[in-house]
Amino acid sequence: MHILMIECNPNGIAGIANALELGHDVTFVSADPDFYLGASPLAEAAFAHARCDVIKSAKVFSIDELERLAKEVHAAKPVHGVMTYSEYHTVHAASVARSLGLPGMSVDGALNARHKHRTRLTLQDTDVRQPRFVHVAEPTSGDAMEAAVREIGFPCVVKPSDGTASLHVLLLRDEEELAAYLAELASVADYGRGVTRIPDIVVEEFVEGELVSVEACVLKGGEIVNLGITDRNLSGFPYFIEMGLTYFRGHPLQDELFAMNEKVLEGLGIDFGFIHAEYILAADGPVLCEVNGRLTGGIVPQLMELSSGVNAYLEVIRQALGERPQLPIPGDLIASGHWFGSPVEGELVSIGFDRIKDAPGFVEALAYAKPGRQVSRLSKSNFDWLGHLIFTGKDRDEAAGRVQAALDDIEFTLSVQVAR
Repeated sequence: MHILMIECNPNGIAGIANALELGHDVTFVSADPDFYLGASPLAEAAFAHARCDVIKSAKVFSIDELERLAKEVHAAKPVHGVMTYSEYHTVHAASVARSLGLPGMSVDGALNARHKHRTRLTLQDTDVRQPRFVHVAEPTSGDAMEAAVREIGFPCVVKPSDGTASLHVLLLRDEEELAAYLAELASVADYGRGVTRIPDIVVEEFVEGELVSVEACVLKGGEIVNLGITDRNLSGFPYFIEMGLTYFRGHPLQDELFAMNEKVLEGLGIDFGFIHAEYILAADGPVLCEVNGRLTGGIVPQLMELSSGVNAYLEVIRQALGERPQLPIPGDLIASGHWFGSPVEGELVSIGFDRIKDAPGFVEALAYAKPGRQVSRLSKSNFDWLGHLIFTGKDRDEAAGRVQAALDDIEFTLSVQVAR
């Protein structure tokens, strides 16, 4: 079978490797293939594989251009499935799948998930609980943003409608922070790899509570299967940086979350694929945070496989090819992960894990940065991560406790310039 992959994410390169191992052909389209060579240890071998064709196109973010390119690829070698692991390209994958007559999410459903203002507006007259919000379509002058913030009140959360990885998501507490935020965002025209930013901003009330996500899969015919819950520990206020997570079943609010998730996906018209939806557990019940029309990212697919025995990256591919996917529902073994970063800016000298590897439940310790690299302080977004740890346990508490304890045993050396 021939798979057309539209961009990816660093961890998702494992999916390309999986597909090649199974004998599939992969055409990978990217604005910057070299990005993945520097971000994934699997990319070099995958891209060099005889059945992997890498197409570099600076116009891959243009849906019209991408559809034209996809039809050329399809004419040369029929495509059997279209997919992406990239949040930025979910609408692109849905559009190309539609243009080729292949399985995929409806384009409207993909748009409703991809753009946060569409999520809010589509669900605003339903019984799905959301934060109070204002959609600012033209924030360039600052007047519309200031009016929106006055309507919501401080503290409030501001986020680009098409962002991801908590980039440019900020808790605002006063007018000074609003002015600084607008000045910073004005200089952001794109997110890299040719991904242009739309101007829309969402201003929301700040809802306090634990953040969790419901991982789900919408099967052929629209059947929604809720797979499990991922608790998501945040750090770094006023920014929102994900630091730790555990994939499991048995949350006290699981039934309520699963029922709400079905209403959300049906309301948004999401009719196909693996879906990641986030909820804030406020004092009076769950509140919808956001929806992502693709497989959950980061290390969560790895946690899924450890607990369920099912490779979620591979199941995304199988579903795109028209097959019924196996579902990674958590089992008796629970997996937990935690990212780490640098407390200060400096040059990385070394990261060591020798004191961790013999600990009970240890699965993996991985550094993303090599010695000699300049690293920033963990402060603004998930892009500040320098590595992660993964542990397992018999339940949520044991797995999360083990990975938390191991953070203290990372051997971390930086060279820091001291101001005189």
